Amino acid sequence: MKHLIFSALLILAPTLGHAATTVELNALEQQEDACRMTFTITSEEGLSALQTQTVLFDESGAVHLFTLFDFGEIPAGGMRVRQFDIPTLPCDKTKLVLFNGIEQCESEGGACENPLNFTSRIDGLEVQQ
Repeated sequence: MKHLIFSALLILAPTLGHAATTVELNALEQQEDACRMTFTITSEEGLSALQTQTVLFDESGAVHLFTLFDFGEIPAGGMRVRQFDIPTLPCDKTKLVLFNGIEQCESEGGACENPLNFTSRIDGLEVQQ
């Protein structure tokens, strides 16, 4: 039993003491020729910079756009809201947002050492990492 508890602590040790950063796709809004994506970002420890490689797929599964989303600075214990206008893709045709990689993550603490969580509030629009 002691070995089992010790093994569990070793597995969890890298994540203990460091709260996760969460990027949530919160809303979609159709603009004239663009889909406006609104994200909320929270981080207990804060980030001085966050950029993600982001790939948007349409309803047929085809890549519509490969881009960088610059979420900027996220205050410790706070929330930031960021909006990105995606040209020529109607919101209702967007089916998948893939966070392909982290281009830049900087923090004073260990926030960047832990995996980021990516989620979606939008029914029918999947978010993957």
